[in-house]
Amino acid sequence: MAVPDSDGAAVLVNLPVFNTMNVHVWFSQLSAIFQAKRIQSQTARFADVVEKLRPDIASEVSDLLRNVPSENPFNVLKEAIIYRTGKSEERRINDLFNTLQLDQNKPTQLLRKMKNLLGNNTMSEALLRKLWLDKLPTHTAQILATIPEDLDLLRVAAVANRIVETRTLNSTHISSVDSTPRDDTLKKMQQQIEKLSTQLERLSRVHSHPACNAYKSRHHSRTNSNTRSKPNTGICWYHQKFGQAARHCAEPCHFNGRSTSTKIKREKATPNST
Repeated sequence: MAVPDSDGAAVLVNLPVFNTMNVHVWFSQLSAIFQAKRIQSQTARFADVVEKLRPDIASEVSDLLRNVPSENPFNVLKEAIIYRTGKSEERRINDLFNTLQLDQNKPTQLLRKMKNLLGNNTMSEALLRKLWLDKLPTHTAQILATIPEDLDLLRVAAVANRIVETRTLNSTHISSVDSTPRDDTLKKMQQQIEKLSTQLERLSRVHSHPACNAYKSRHHSRTNSNTRSKPNTGICWYHQKFGQAARHCAEPCHFNGRSTSTKIKREKATPNST
């Protein structure tokens, strides 16, 4: 917008968009621009501000827009905007201590926002540094705690930027390199566990099946019958079945009136006789 300066000459002014986050900062920017452009007229400054106001902000000071103050219109408008739309002192201090966090900001950006919220209030640099460190990641804060306290806080914040950037890059690299092998390994282990579980379950069903139990019972009965002597005969199953042709003998056995021990001795002496 071209406005007349103090000498009446037109001056082209390009002002920043109204900053709802921090009205004080916005007016500080305007003040610097007005000084650079040598715009001293209260009326000219008033007109520049009105041009940049958003509709919702303009409605908050609509009374001053309808009836422009005759004396110092820019200063009057500035105070009204700050009072009616800016954050209260208590709210800014609450944001400074409680609400404001690092989030996606760099440590240097966080420090600047904290100073903006502090405004005209005073705070020792030691306290501001402590408050700022508490809002940083633990790993970063622990490293910065070893830096001498007399080092300028802005330089400390620049160091913090490099620490956070380095840690972020390392984490990203490790994740991109290791994530796939780890996922594959875990997936394979899970598949093996599931396969073993299925096999164990199948074996459990087979051994508990009635047909399997009946087979084991018959096999056990036959095995016992092979080694069991019939009662009251004193002759083992082998000699009862094969007689003299038996090649085995099970105690107790008195086949042909000879004891088992005699039979065993004879078999040792003439192993091919039976």
